[in-house]
Amino acid sequence: MAFSATDAVFEGFRVVRRRPLTLVWWSLFYMAVMAVAMAVVGGNLLQLVGAAEALEAAGTPSPEDFMPLLQIYMSIFVVVLPLSLAAAAVVYTAVSRAVLRPSEGRFGFMRFGMDELRVLAVTVVLGLLFMALAGTMFTLVGVIGGMATALDAPWLWLVAVLAGLAALAALIWLAVRLSLAVPITVGQRRIALFDSFRLTKGRFWPLLGMAILAGVLSLVVGLLGSLVMTPFQLLTGSLTDLASLEGADPVTLLQAGWPVVLVWIVTNAIVSALQVAVVYAPFSAAYRDIAGVSDPAVAENFA
Repeated sequence: MAFSATDAVFEGFRVVRRRPLTLVWWSLFYMAVMAVAMAVVGGNLLQLVGAAEALEAAGTPSPEDFMPLLQIYMSIFVVVLPLSLAAAAVVYTAVSRAVLRPSEGRFGFMRFGMDELRVLAVTVVLGLLFMALAGTMFTLVGVIGGMATALDAPWLWLVAVLAGLAALAALIWLAVRLSLAVPITVGQRRIALFDSFRLTKGRFWPLLGMAILAGVLSLVVGLLGSLVMTPFQLLTGSLTDLASLEGADPVTLLQAGWPVVLVWIVTNAIVSALQVAVVYAPFSAAYRDIAGVSDPAVAENFA
């Protein structure tokens, strides 16, 4: 089927234009997720800010000085990562549903069902795959670099640089070839890890260009959002200003910092919701146009 990268890249804006309340629902969902995250790791976040400031004031820190910072970061990471993955699955599925099944518009196309679980599974598996491949390839690049140092062979550094570029190119190629996995999973209501290879065959460059344009548009949205929201953030302060309350009880933190936290959550939720639409809707539009799945029945029966 006909596929236009320049047309698909604006699909996120079309989704929001057709159903403005969709952005409201997604923003509210992000607000709820951020509020839960702040409630769980808010104290740790203040500790992280305080530890970072102490490290900066220490002058030239030793590796041991980084350990408290790393421990706090990991305590935040183990909570935020699963929450982020679950939230992303819900919103990414909603974006794909908005493009592929526009009649299911209740609650901003958001659900908590099997579609979301399948998208979560696909996201986790592909993420682990990329991590494994990237780790293996760049470890090999590091080995070549180490050999270049040990053998005092400058020509090996050229090999290491070329190997690094080749590894990066391979990861980009794989990411593009697998970029339709989530839309296919939502469209066909089944886990589709590698079906994307067939649909993206011969369309690498248009899809890569579309992804780059979507990324640029997302940056523009983020910049414009920051310009609009900065005055509100300046009126209430920043999260850094709360570092002095490190160790305080939750009630004290809430009483002193609720304007800062509220403005931070609201502004970031709105911008994040629009950026998600801008970045992910084009891939669902690409799948729809390439596969010719203009309605749910066709999407389910496409093979």
